[in-house]
Formats: sequence, C-alpha cells, structure tokens
Amino acid sequence: MFHHYRHESDIYPSLSRIPLHVRMKLDVTGIKISLKDWLAFSIEERTALCHLPVETEEEKQVFSSYLDFLSRRYRGAPVATTAAMSSSVWESAHQVPVPVAGKSAPEIPPVTIEEWRHWQSHQRYALYKMALSQSEPEQFFAVLKEFRELKD
Repeated sequence: MFHHYRHESDIYPSLSRIPLHVRMKLDVTGIKISLKDWLAFSIEERTALCHLPVETEEEKQVFSSYLDFLSRRYRGAPVATTAAMSSSVWESAHQVPVPVAGKSAPEIPPVTIEEWRHWQSHQRYALYKMALSQSEPEQFFAVLKEFRELKD
C-alpha cells in the first residue's frame, strides 16, 4: 500500500520528490538515496517503489534488492546503505516520542497519547520524521493539522 499525505499532494503526479511513505521504507531498510538518484529512475520505477511493501523481512529484502538493481543500473554502483531505523520508536503506542512531544508551539496543543494511539503506524512515522526535520519545520504542523482534521 502507498500512503498519501495531503501536504505533499503536489508531488504525486510526477513523483518529483521522494514521498514520505517511501522515506519510511528507506529508513526501515537502511537505504540512502539522493533526490538526484530518485529522479534518475523512470516514473514507473518510482511508482513501483512507492507500492512495494516492507512489512516483513522478505519484503524489505525485495525492496532493497530492487533499489540496488536500480542504483547499479543508473549510477553504476551499489545502493548506499546505513543502519536501518527501528520502527519501534513510532510503533509504540505507549508514549509519544520526545521529538514529537517537544515540537509543539504555544498556539498548537501538543500531541496527546490518545491521538498517538489512534493514528496508524505510517501516520506516527510521518509526525516523528517531520519532528526531526531541521530543513522543513513547518511540515510537522501541516502533517499534524492533516491528521487532526481526519479525526473530526
């Protein structure tokens, strides 16, 4: 499944940036690609990456192997890897991660544990990832607003 977010809807027709849901897949498989690498892939290849699942170890291996194939095809080198990020940070429904809890502004109520438990894993990842972002801090509030509106 490919989860779409309203705040990045402008990129979906052309996949001109790496969608947040694909960034989650990259994080949990420990793969690093640049925007330049992403744009070197055909739209069909980018779409396939959007839809490939990474729920099981076998699916993660398929995703990684496909990206390695694409990297070798377009860059002539194996895909860059790093330590895979543990999904336990955003999977846990027992507490709101510190970066998410600390990212509130005076005019915006902080994320509650009830909200955190209500949201699906990919939504919690999006908030967590945006809370860590130094380059686009406003995206956190766009994602939070989107998820809170979905609840209503």
